[in-house]
Amino acid sequence: MSDNNEYLRDCRPRFRQPAAGDLCTQVPSMTTDETNEKVLDVFSRHRDLTSLPVLEGSRPIGLINRDIFLSQMSKPYRMEIYGRKSCIAFMDKEPLVVDAAMDIETLTLKAISYGEKALSDGFIITRGEKFAGVGGGLQLMRAVADMQEARNRQIMHSIEYASVIQQATLRSSREALARACPDADLVWEPRDVVGGDFYQFSTGSQGWFATVADCTGHGVPGAFMTLIASTSLNQAIERHGAHDPALLLGSVNRSIKQMLGQIDKQGDSLSSDDGMDAACFWFEPERGRLLFAGARLALFVLRPGADEVELIEGQRKGVGYVDTEIDFIWHNQELVLPPGSLVFVTTDGLIDQVGSPRAIAFGKRRVRELLLAQRGSSSAQVNGAVLDALRLWQGEHHRRDDLTLFCFRT
Repeated sequence: MSDNNEYLRDCRPRFRQPAAGDLCTQVPSMTTDETNEKVLDVFSRHRDLTSLPVLEGSRPIGLINRDIFLSQMSKPYRMEIYGRKSCIAFMDKEPLVVDAAMDIETLTLKAISYGEKALSDGFIITRGEKFAGVGGGLQLMRAVADMQEARNRQIMHSIEYASVIQQATLRSSREALARACPDADLVWEPRDVVGGDFYQFSTGSQGWFATVADCTGHGVPGAFMTLIASTSLNQAIERHGAHDPALLLGSVNRSIKQMLGQIDKQGDSLSSDDGMDAACFWFEPERGRLLFAGARLALFVLRPGADEVELIEGQRKGVGYVDTEIDFIWHNQELVLPPGSLVFVTTDGLIDQVGSPRAIAFGKRRVRELLLAQRGSSSAQVNGAVLDALRLWQGEHHRRDDLTLFCFRT
């Protein structure tokens, strides 16, 4: 069995859904023919007893709350009046009674519907309608907390395995990039364990293809979208080849809209409005020819000897979203780049990150200034300088989104 399969097996649930019977505590009980004097004696001998159940035969019919009982019996002449009377005088005749097999979730809902008394007085537990014991509100809250903690652990195991899967799907792209462009550098930092950014690289006979994409959301929802988008892109490359980035964006757009049902034919409102922003390009190293198609992501280019960084904007339509027509056409922009040109792509995790004492976005202008200052650096040094600047800018502010940086030299 592979390591990944072993990990998946380890992620199977290890906790049992607890039931009311797990909270059952044996306590003294009263019968209907026993007096309030006897109740007082039991409470005096069992000072940790919150409530005292009352039985008719083996069937529970009520619950006597300690505080209420002692408060009533401490009033003038109450002992003389009620001391020798049946204990049902101060009994709650409608306590919460549950079967020992009832699961904790159902018990919790019932306790909430009964109000505070089910948590303060506790509840009666039966087996086959016969009295078994009592359960306390504090016990119930602890059981719910323990169950939630166990579930959270299980969810985190699952998310960690999802991260293993996501990184495995991206590994082949990293290997393709290393073969095609050894000087390139890639930074991929999900905000959470898994993320909504993805990248894809593939090689051809005359060049190589690259995509950096930002899918809707982050965390687990974003990771699901990356799976849908990357699968659609792979299928598009298999059908059309990798030489026409604009054509590929159009193909992925149709695929996502069809897969998520984001084609509104009757004017009905749609529950899903998901998609991706992407920068796609085909690069031919020998000719220095780069074809770029962007969906709300831009390309930063610094040519040797240039005084400023060019910003090649993508089109203002995202891929797959409801407001993007199914037949929308993206266009390629052709660039001829001399040797030594610097090309940089980033998702919105950099551009939109809030920072500084004024809590404003990092922005594209700062990216251009950084790239200009790093014009003689390697791709890895450029990305390192961008990361350092971002973390300094972010300071104590919360990380807003996933982050992907891609840099290479021609």
